[in-house]
Amino acid sequence: MATEYAANRHYWLPIPGAGDIGGTRHAFRGLRWEGQSSGSTVCGQEVAMAKPSEMDWCLFPTCQLCNGILVAEQRPDDRREGA
Repeated sequence: MATEYAANRHYWLPIPGAGDIGGTRHAFRGLRWEGQSSGSTVCGQEVAMAKPSEMDWCLFPTCQLCNGILVAEQRPDDRREGA
């Protein structure tokens, strides 16, 4: 049961863009970021990962593709009433 729970979890992490400024908050499969240097986003991108700053969390927009995939994966019977 705990393994199934962990497999269905995700976390978000701001990922800097290719340029000097900007980036995007992407979703990743798992419970939390464990300090790995790279990973695969829910939307399928291979990205470098690093500890984000507080400004990254505030300024980087959410990846709409990651968000859409996670929303589509939800089943109505998994949702709690009124949540």
